[in-house]
Amino acid sequence: MRRPAATAALFAAALLVALGIVEGLLRVLPPRAGELRGLHEPRPDKPWLYGARPNAQARLAGALDVRYAINADGFRGPRVARPKPPGTFRIVVLGDSVAFGYGVAEPDAFPRVLERALAPRATRPIEVANLSVSGYNPYTEAALFADVGASYEPDLVLVQFCVNDLADPTLHFDASTLLGVGAIPDAAFPDPPARRAPPHAPSRLALACRRLRTCALLADALAAAMERRPGSGELAAALRSSDPASPTQLAWLRARYAEILAAAWPVPLVVAAFPYATELAPGAPARLQAQLVALGDDAGWTTVDLLPAFRRAAEAGGAPLFLDVWHPSRAGHRVAGEALAAQLSCRGLVPVPADGPDCGP
Repeated sequence: MRRPAATAALFAAALLVALGIVEGLLRVLPPRAGELRGLHEPRPDKPWLYGARPNAQARLAGALDVRYAINADGFRGPRVARPKPPGTFRIVVLGDSVAFGYGVAEPDAFPRVLERALAPRATRPIEVANLSVSGYNPYTEAALFADVGASYEPDLVLVQFCVNDLADPTLHFDASTLLGVGAIPDAAFPDPPARRAPPHAPSRLALACRRLRTCALLADALAAAMERRPGSGELAAALRSSDPASPTQLAWLRARYAEILAAAWPVPLVVAAFPYATELAPGAPARLQAQLVALGDDAGWTTVDLLPAFRRAAEAGGAPLFLDVWHPSRAGHRVAGEALAAQLSCRGLVPVPADGPDCGP
């Protein structure tokens, strides 16, 4: 009896040592290509539900071959000083995977393009702090800004809008974290009565698993094997259901952006309305953009419609402007960043002299 017990104890000890070695290696070795969800962690202690894991890194394999690095504050790109250096004009960007820069290097994402476009003619130093998180929608953007945004001392708050902001956020949240974020408030849903059944809140065991790289790796592999991605028909249906936006969706969007505006006051709020790929076709309707501009005019913030700039770039030819339905390519981010720089200066929202020829729609 003693010998089997001793053998079992020895085996258990050897297994723990082996798992410890594997855990240690996973913490020091570069992350496996494609583990983008490993960038995120649930935050049930925060109203913004989940965020990027500080100091996480990941690489998107394949043709794009993009590396992602999260700074110590939990955001992509270089950290910015807090408190803000005297004399600096700071723009805080809120958004989802579009502003985060899915599929492009961090210097090529539009927040950094915007910073570079403004800098040469600025009358004071300008910097852009990108607080975007993949999968976010206006609810989580507003919650994040109210919690941590003020500490960045913005002089202007720029919120990136994508048409999928008006969809049920459950899939976005779960797709980004891979572990369900648990109970989601009704306020996070553009149309609460139409929300899907809420997932079960993650157990303590599941949350503890995320803290161990070995356990998280196995859990992610299992979840990825079971994942069902939406087909092209589902994406097309989602676009049709949100363009134009319903009165319920517009009321929800107004309430969420009003929360950001109130938290930022007296700092101005600008909404950057990004188009989606099929809107670039000649003659394609642009009903949602008109709704967003009218909403901002009525509610007290500025809306910059980026569709005209994208259509001009598409007509001029060159590199594709989108990687998929929603995400701009490197060329698309350049169009967005430069158009935003022109519009912000033309509207007197940044300390950069307006340039007449670029001040059209």
